Amino acid sequence: MIAVINERAASLDREAIEYDYSLQLSDHLDAVVDGLGRLRPAEVLDWSGWRYFDDVIVAQAPERRPDGTFDVAGVYLNPLGRAHRPVDFEEDEALAMMALAIESRALVSNSFGAAAPVLTTSGTAWGAAWFKGAPIEFAASRTRKILPVFLLVLAGVTLSTLVLIRRTVLDPVAGLARAAGRLEAGDLSARARERGRQEDELGGLVRTFNAMAVRLERYNRDLEVAVQEATDRVRSAEAAAMTQRRLAATGELAAGIAHELNNPLGGLANAVEALKREDLPEERRQEYLQLVSGGLQRMGETVGRLLRLSPREATLGEVEVDRPLSDALGLIRHRAEQIGVAVELHLRSEEASEPLDPFLPSSLERLRVLPRLQGAANELGQAFLNLLVNSLDAIEEGRASGRIPRERGRIRLELGLTAGGSLELVFEDDGPGVPAEVLERAADPFFTTKEQGKGTGLGLAMVHNVIAAHGGRVLVSSEEGEGFRVAIEMPLERAGDSAT
Repeated sequence: MIAVINERAASLDREAIEYDYSLQLSDHLDAVVDGLGRLRPAEVLDWSGWRYFDDVIVAQAPERRPDGTFDVAGVYLNPLGRAHRPVDFEEDEALAMMALAIESRALVSNSFGAAAPVLTTSGTAWGAAWFKGAPIEFAASRTRKILPVFLLVLAGVTLSTLVLIRRTVLDPVAGLARAAGRLEAGDLSARARERGRQEDELGGLVRTFNAMAVRLERYNRDLEVAVQEATDRVRSAEAAAMTQRRLAATGELAAGIAHELNNPLGGLANAVEALKREDLPEERRQEYLQLVSGGLQRMGETVGRLLRLSPREATLGEVEVDRPLSDALGLIRHRAEQIGVAVELHLRSEEASEPLDPFLPSSLERLRVLPRLQGAANELGQAFLNLLVNSLDAIEEGRASGRIPRERGRIRLELGLTAGGSLELVFEDDGPGVPAEVLERAADPFFTTKEQGKGTGLGLAMVHNVIAAHGGRVLVSSEEGEGFRVAIEMPLERAGDSAT
């Protein structure tokens, strides 16, 4: 921009200098021409101002010939000589400019040169002078010469500055950004590269970032250890509480078990006393012996149910669903009869038939048409037992609180195959149900709506754990005042894992 401005100024200066040269030349020539039009050549040539011109022609009244060339009838001077002119010098063009200057009585200039009229002392036109000023070194010309050097130096300085900025600012900032991105993505070992100088603000920022990353990594390790310790404690507590819940569920059935044992025990005691009599007829003796055998068998079955459902190491294998279900039903039978709760069994393939009595062996045998499951029988039995006990608790508490009429009390069991090829077991009661906000948390460990000391909140949680370990799922639905429904879907082709 400076070069353009200087070039513009130099052009204006050049025009002014050329005009000034023409004035000086005109004044000199006018001074050496007298009033009669006579030129004093010696004075013309003896002028110190010729050093400011590159070429000069002085001619007296040049006239154009018919063929377009010019003729000079009088004086024709070349003060600087003709030897330095190029061979193709257009002398007629110079004479034409001189004729135009005489005619206009003014300076005429173009790229070829300039022409000025020469007047006599009386003011008449004597002739004209054509000239070219000597080359003048302007500031703009010098600027044009140094401009390439200036641009080259500027490019070098700019490139060096960019390299310096890249190494000292851009690369460290980019490295810091990459390290921050890795840290955000979870790589706590990410560090920004520290460079040797690093005493400026950027170096302090890099050191601060690395120190923060070190502290964050250390805090994360400490947190992982603390979380693992807390998780282990929670798992231990949950396992202990789950075992306690399973034992508590078994304990809640103590009255039913005692009833199942006491009934045959009473008959056994009477039979033993009768067998002591020596006069007892052989027929009656055989009858009493059969009563003893039947009572002992009944007691053995009750104890077997309890053992099969007691918490112990699970044994995986094929499971006929009627076996764990019959064990669970046998353990709640006495309580259900005592509080007046009816238990119904429905086979989905026999929907049109009457409900089956689940406590009759013949009813449970009809379940053997269903495919076998793969899993642990005792764990499935514990899950079924929890669901049945929960339904009995809900009905009993609903009656006591007046939330349901006393005549209500029914548990409906439904078994069948789904369209997807799974075995579905539905446990449904007509108890008081639960509101939506309670239903959302029903399967959370330790969540219970029972009074303190009457529930652990692990019943449904245990059911979920057991069924999930067998590859199945538990679907819970309920409306307040409309009962509670639990649907268990168990795959038939997948072997289950122990949920101990």
